[in-house]
Amino acid sequence: MRRAALHEFVMNSPGESDDPSGNPLAGAWPSLRGALVFLGVSAIACAAMTLGAWEFLDDAKARYEIQKERLDKARGRRRQREADRAMVHAYLPRFQRLVQAGFIGEERRLTWLEALDNAAERLKLPELRYDLSARAPHHPPDLPPHIGPYRIHASDMRLTLGLLHEGDLFSVLTELDRHALGLYSVVDCRLRRVGREAGRDPAKANLNADCRLRWYSLKG
Repeated sequence: MRRAALHEFVMNSPGESDDPSGNPLAGAWPSLRGALVFLGVSAIACAAMTLGAWEFLDDAKARYEIQKERLDKARGRRRQREADRAMVHAYLPRFQRLVQAGFIGEERRLTWLEALDNAAERLKLPELRYDLSARAPHHPPDLPPHIGPYRIHASDMRLTLGLLHEGDLFSVLTELDRHALGLYSVVDCRLRRVGREAGRDPAKANLNADCRLRWYSLKG
């Protein structure tokens, strides 16, 4: 009877497993597998969300940089317009005076010739002849060839004058200064006496003058 009780105790002992394979985790594996699958899916979802967040941030940063660049360009254009308006306000009156004076734009050749004819008539010059060259680009050694959108041009005028005395030459140049529109310089001027003695006939020249004037202008 004692032997039968001992056999029953051994058979019902908790150290024995009902699993024929003898693996104590075999019954818990389905639950563990589900937990591992859930953990893997969660990790993949977290990684996807992280990547999506980084892409969103990169895209937002790129859009921000584009908008910032556009804003900077707009501000730059506005500052440039303000600077241009200030420059126009400051220099427009001076520019208009230069245009009216015949220095900018088309040459006012008619005023040159009218001033010479008026001087010859007023001074009763025995002779006055002039010859004008075509306007061409000019390159002064001490000035840049371009001034903004404009380029320096020049026209040469050859003057042949019959004078009664030396003062007539200065009177002709003064007439040009007063009535001719434009800027000029006297390149060279040569005086030559006619005859040995000065005559008193106003129709005959006592001096011949051969002068070269250069008229300057700015042309766009």
